[in-house]
Amino acid sequence: MRKKTLLSWSSGKDSAWALHVLRQQPELRIAGLITTVNQLYQRIAIHAVRLELLERQAEAVGLPLQIINLPCPCSNAQYETAMEKFIEESREDGIECMAFGDLFLQDIREYREAKLAGTGITLCFHCGKCQQIC
Repeated sequence: MRKKTLLSWSSGKDSAWALHVLRQQPELRIAGLITTVNQLYQRIAIHAVRLELLERQAEAVGLPLQIINLPCPCSNAQYETAMEKFIEESREDGIECMAFGDLFLQDIREYREAKLAGTGITLCFHCGKCQQIC
């Protein structure tokens, strides 16, 4: 059985490449993209890409887009609360894995691992350097 997986989508080339690589993994089924969006400016929280472009990207790759709306400004506590709610809802919807692309910063990777520990959702990282799923 293929693991129902969400891909964290920043709208950049690393996300697109990770999607390409993940789609080739027989054990995974990419069920959608997830992105955090600044509610005030309607832009992706990381790269400030406009929501309209984000929606077009999701349409172009043929995957549903799930948006996590964040207030502006957004404290770390607010971010974590929004993510915890999203992760719980995703688990209830049958999501088994969350994938992230090109995560070279060890502290961010460890943060994601800690936040998803015990949720029933496993993590999958695509490493652009070694072109492996770790």
